[in-house]
Amino acid sequence: MTHNPPEFSEKKWIPDGFHFLGPDESLERRDLLNRICERLRAFGYSEVFLPSFDYSSSFLLTVSEEDSSALYRFRDSGGREISPSMDLTVQAVKGMAGFSHHKENQRIFYQGKIFRDYGRGSGTRKEVLQIGAENLGGSGPSAILRILDEVGFLFEELSLSSPLTLVLGNVNLFRSLVDSVGLSVSAQRQLSFLLYKKNLPEIRSFLGSGRGKEIVPILESLCLGFSRTIEDPVRSISGSNLPQEFRKVLSETKEILSSAKSYKNVQYCLDFTLIPDLEYYTGFVFQGYLSGISGPVVTGGSYDRLYELFSGIQKDACGYAIDVNGLESV
Repeated sequence: MTHNPPEFSEKKWIPDGFHFLGPDESLERRDLLNRICERLRAFGYSEVFLPSFDYSSSFLLTVSEEDSSALYRFRDSGGREISPSMDLTVQAVKGMAGFSHHKENQRIFYQGKIFRDYGRGSGTRKEVLQIGAENLGGSGPSAILRILDEVGFLFEELSLSSPLTLVLGNVNLFRSLVDSVGLSVSAQRQLSFLLYKKNLPEIRSFLGSGRGKEIVPILESLCLGFSRTIEDPVRSISGSNLPQEFRKVLSETKEILSSAKSYKNVQYCLDFTLIPDLEYYTGFVFQGYLSGISGPVVTGGSYDRLYELFSGIQKDACGYAIDVNGLESV
């Protein structure tokens, strides 16, 4: 049986979005991975290894319809649709759900690659190396404060030339507002996207004179930008009749900001428009940025419904993932 030889371009180049590391770069990566993993062990996490593929349906449970197009899809010999890792947190939590009747450490970490196809000519990396840590069994202010301190300590030890800005938000603040005015699920989804983009003109147009117009001033206040205090994002609505859940979130956030430890080259900001995925996250969320990199190098938050999807048992959880590629670029 004969095979056509590869085209010249296929001989010479790695597929777009994928990368080959030479010996020196590989040595630097190994050193970085070892440093982070050793610290996670010291924090009390146990390492787990994740499968390279999983059922596509597992990933589709947690991604929006728009993001599902980035999922690589294959068929195994039995005709079942499988995909390479798209979300390592999903696989980690799903795997641990299988041990729900055991007493293994529920604080785990892993390293692996996620694969997402963002389309031809996008120039986006399609293969991203991550190190993640998951805390299964807690997601409240004390649990979030703990993992924020871990992230701060980790990045202080890495001694990067660029300071890390940790941006803290809470999706429940937005939920409390839209629940108070009875917006539909589809309207909530669209409005959360506009808020995440801080698109005030579209927010005003979307709510307009219809249902939800009374929360426009609150959303405008939340779109003012990053803040280092709890008062700034809500200073113009202090006299409003805010939902009880709204006030609870503000109180918990103030508790976290006042208790967070100070680390060299790590600063904390507050942004309640940080709603990366309304269906995935259930409470506090955060993203960490370094100067010169457009995307976050660390992301995390609470996801209290994920464990239940695979076990039928509700268990609060929170965690974070570090973008190794982003760290290598600085």
